[in-house]
Amino acid sequence: MRLLLCSLISILMFPAYANDLDLEVTYSDETSLTFTQDGEDNSIDLDMTQMDEAIIQFTQTGDDNTIGVVVDGRTSTGSSIYITQTGDNKSYNANLYCAHTFCTLTVNQ
Repeated sequence: MRLLLCSLISILMFPAYANDLDLEVTYSDETSLTFTQDGEDNSIDLDMTQMDEAIIQFTQTGDDNTIGVVVDGRTSTGSSIYITQTGDNKSYNANLYCAHTFCTLTVNQ
């Protein structure tokens, strides 16, 4: 009973509202990834080291949401990243290095 009471007090004192996603991908070959978050104070961080013909889509709906993307793809080929954010106080940060041919980033806010 004591454990249940302590857990309940902890949940009431420290409510969790945000969804945070930290993802590291070391290799993608014709990969398709779609991430969707709805709500406030959400965060997505993606670190990718090789991106070959990948399509990655991020969609966030709500206020105070952030997206961070780092691609260090020295051999990356023909990949695309799409970011769509709606709401107030939204932000993204992208650092793309696609040395082999190309990669694209499309942002809609």
